[in-house]
Amino acid sequence: MGASTAATSCRDRVRGSRLAALLLALFPWAAPLADSDSAKGVVEIRSAYTEIRDDVFYVNARIDYRLNQSALDALENGVRLNVELDIDVRRRRRLIWDPAVAELRQRYRLSYHALSERYVVSNLNSGDVESFSDLATALSWLGRIDRLPLIDAPLLDDDSRYDVSIRAVLDVKELPGPLNLLSRFWGDWRIASERYSWRLER
Repeated sequence: MGASTAATSCRDRVRGSRLAALLLALFPWAAPLADSDSAKGVVEIRSAYTEIRDDVFYVNARIDYRLNQSALDALENGVRLNVELDIDVRRRRRLIWDPAVAELRQRYRLSYHALSERYVVSNLNSGDVESFSDLATALSWLGRIDRLPLIDAPLLDDDSRYDVSIRAVLDVKELPGPLNLLSRFWGDWRIASERYSWRLER
């Protein structure tokens, strides 16, 4: 790298740091989000199981989403929170695991509309939208997974054993307006639950 290139790079970093400091001064609630230890909150899968109806396996789960004050402030200031359910079906083998025979990614987005003072949950897979008067009800709705279609039973081998696992991820991928620039300095805010597994029973 030449001297002029190095100097330009240094100046760009300084300008970037100053811009980040200015944005954080304007949006002080964003600073804790950059600290992954202070802003994680809690995502915990309380229970999960499958049921079969009409030769289709469905997933049921209860998930606890708890946001700390920094995340709550960010949400109310226009930051949209993304929720993704990562569900896999894998065949058991004696020594190794087969690749997943089924993978499901169920995605939601949680946002706050200041004008209506409503919390909105959008199902990014289906396009369905639900509106709630308070955050607790919205998070409770997000945490109730009832009869989510997983896989058709005829696609599975009767002589094989299968396990299902689910993980929930809460993160920030899109920031409003000038706050998009902050992602250059501290990346996405993200927390994932522990993976919850159980045997697929017919």
